[in-house]
Amino acid sequence: MTDLADRRANPTVDRYVTTDLPLQTILRRATSLKSPLASSLLALLDGLAGRAPSTEVLKAARATSFQGSDPELMVLFLSSWAELSCRTGNTPEAEQLLRRARLLFSATTHPEIRATCMAAEGILADTTGNKVKREQILRETLNVVPSHSPRRKYHVWEFALCLAQQGRATECRSDLREISWQCTENFPDTRIHIVYLVDAVETGRLKEASELMPQIAKDLHQVKDIARVPWRYEALLRLMQSCTDPSWSPESLLSSPPGVPNWLKVLHSLLLKSPGDALKLARLEAGRLMGSIFGSGFDSFNLIRAELSAGRWEAARHLLKMRHSRGNLHYIDDFFLARVELLGRKKKTAAACFAALLNSVERYQAGGRLDFEVRLSCDLSTNEIVGLSRSAEKLAKTRASSPPSPISEETESENEILKPDAIVGRSTAILEIRDTIIRFADLDAPILVTGETGTGKELVARTIHAASRRRTRSFVAVNCGSITDTLLESELFGHERGAFTGADRLNRGLFEEAGTGTIFLDEIGDISPHLQTALLRVLETGEIRSVGSTKTRQSRCRILAATNSPLRQLAEQGRFRMDLLYRLERLCIHIPPLRERPDDSIMLARHFLDAGRPVGTHATMSSTLREAMRSYSWPGNVRELKNVIERMRLLHSDKLSYEADDLDIATHSVHIPAAPQPFIPSSDEPAMRTAASRKRAEPTGVNEDRLLKHGRSPMRRLQRLRKLFEKHHELTRNEIISILDVSPNTATKDLRSLCDEGYIERIEPSASSRSFYFSLKKRDSGQ
Repeated sequence: MTDLADRRANPTVDRYVTTDLPLQTILRRATSLKSPLASSLLALLDGLAGRAPSTEVLKAARATSFQGSDPELMVLFLSSWAELSCRTGNTPEAEQLLRRARLLFSATTHPEIRATCMAAEGILADTTGNKVKREQILRETLNVVPSHSPRRKYHVWEFALCLAQQGRATECRSDLREISWQCTENFPDTRIHIVYLVDAVETGRLKEASELMPQIAKDLHQVKDIARVPWRYEALLRLMQSCTDPSWSPESLLSSPPGVPNWLKVLHSLLLKSPGDALKLARLEAGRLMGSIFGSGFDSFNLIRAELSAGRWEAARHLLKMRHSRGNLHYIDDFFLARVELLGRKKKTAAACFAALLNSVERYQAGGRLDFEVRLSCDLSTNEIVGLSRSAEKLAKTRASSPPSPISEETESENEILKPDAIVGRSTAILEIRDTIIRFADLDAPILVTGETGTGKELVARTIHAASRRRTRSFVAVNCGSITDTLLESELFGHERGAFTGADRLNRGLFEEAGTGTIFLDEIGDISPHLQTALLRVLETGEIRSVGSTKTRQSRCRILAATNSPLRQLAEQGRFRMDLLYRLERLCIHIPPLRERPDDSIMLARHFLDAGRPVGTHATMSSTLREAMRSYSWPGNVRELKNVIERMRLLHSDKLSYEADDLDIATHSVHIPAAPQPFIPSSDEPAMRTAASRKRAEPTGVNEDRLLKHGRSPMRRLQRLRKLFEKHHELTRNEIISILDVSPNTATKDLRSLCDEGYIERIEPSASSRSFYFSLKKRDSGQ
């Protein structure tokens, strides 16, 4: 009992875990908000609810002291902060906050607290357009929160709403029925009705939606935090209903009341068969709310609808490809793909896409949605619809397999031709990375890829695999930082039937799934000590053991790992095994941030501007645009640059020549306050170094001394290394890595160069490589 009391020492955490009260209610009912953290947490929740300005709330959060705070309360604080950062578009800050929140997890952390952090990670995935990842995280959250927890119903509801927004709530009807018996004053049944309403409108089941709307409108005051959801769907429902009225005519839309939102005006214009107006409005809305393009609701397809209706099928195809590449898939995509192929004069492929669509429409009872989509299609004639339907029926009768998506075919062909040249850039660092990939490709030893978030670590890993003898075998990627420890162990090594609650079947695990191919472990620095031990055993012996089993099996796959965490620093703090680090960093590739290689930003921009265009078609950039791109520090690295270029293309799909005015860079400062011990081990040094590097990269004119002092070329590195030895005479490799801020691979290469020229020598006091160091060679007085 003492243990349990200790675990629930904080009354706010205790009430949060044991009740279904909203967190802001718990905080407001507290006799006093003694800690600055609790006060700031309440302010964050007010910001999320729209009761306080986000800018002021975030500013206060960055100034909050964590000293002496409860670890679990800090997880709630960091998760809420990350969610508000997502709302304001500052995803780099959200990533750092959630990474820090996970550092607070321990064996005694309540599953409800873990689930809150996971829910924020799901929101981050949703913000970046990765609906597949969000759905995966929500499913994992349900595995974490026990069935008896009063908080579980909130997570079931979030999962159900996520599916409903994609018109797939039929997949979780049983879960919704289960939580309908758990409704309370804090969790009214109106929430469940809203899920059913969203699904009914998204699938076009208008009768069902019409019956739900009056009841929801009456009880909407009970769910103020999500009141915006039904009103948006009510407007869409009315428009869909009006089209089913026998007396309806497009002209009736001309008398629309003032104040109609732009997304609804786009649909009005399409119904009026005015694709030009629809395209202008859709671009205007996309420029105002860029995230709407990558959403999952009905209006997120407005720009695609408008581009297709205007006959711009290549732009529509590019939009669909972008959505898919982000992990945003929807069965209605097949309808748009069918139109793309039809406009591209590929009738057979169009019919195959339409056949796949009809299967999904039947599964999700979405016939009404398809009927409305046809009404919105200015590019489709009645004869074309009839022709597609007949061709689809013939395919169904011959039991033709589901057609390969044209977008999937492109993606596969890109993967097949992945070569070191796929790493775009002409800087010395990128040229070295390409050479290193070739040298490392056929080695069976593990490789560690390091670099900041967004630098392209997974692309490097995939390129290594594609250049190796294993290229024809499986490449399996897993993000170790986005899965809880228990689930990650089962995911990697598999589990036996009955190993834990819910393990009703044997699971092979990703190591076995990779076979003799490659497994890529992203965010390796986030795995628990237990998993570090298991991974070390795999690296040393090649043996894996599934959860619940006493037998070991041999793994023959190659291991690639990546991290943006300072593993050496984590190892010195006891949070990462030093012996595992030695195993991983034997072969290392470091990707420098984009601000250290500004010319590469131009090459990358050209690459993203031309991606998906017809062969021989190239976009151009003005000199002012190129200079603006060089001078920006790109804190989100290549990922941010890609998003910015995608935005520029989306909003100017009729252009091939771009100016500086077309570039829209939203700069965000990523600042997270220092965390006190013992709750958050310090990780601010790399963040400070990043901030300093960013400051150095800002355009302030060419400073020759500074340029030569901090140059990244091999010549400048060797000059600095010689000065270090002249000053200190004896240095270890790790000391050089830290002082010069270079990768282990670069340090090894530079040390070998100085040894070969006789400037230094390697000293080996014992057989252990840990004792090795380098010493400045003594020179004759005559030299």
